[in-house]
Amino acid sequence: MLTIVHTFDAPDRDRLLSDIRSGLDTLEQVGGFKYASINEQTNSNEIMVMTKWENLSAYEKWAATVGENKAFKQATPQLFDIIDEKS
Repeated sequence: MLTIVHTFDAPDRDRLLSDIRSGLDTLEQVGGFKYASINEQTNSNEIMVMTKWENLSAYEKWAATVGENKAFKQATPQLFDIIDEKS
């Protein structure tokens, strides 16, 4: 299992959220996708998107589909292997 964290910072929050949502529209159509969450940091323009994937190749397959989505083009993803998860 793999978690990807994208962080974005832009003064135009509405445009940024629109870019992010258009990039996430295709998630459920990609095999290996598990979970996505969009979070806003308090007292900041920073937005974080966290996605969970079955493996790195599933994430890379999706990343190739986001095309010219400006938000995901400007963010550098951080990759985390999930060691343990409780619900």
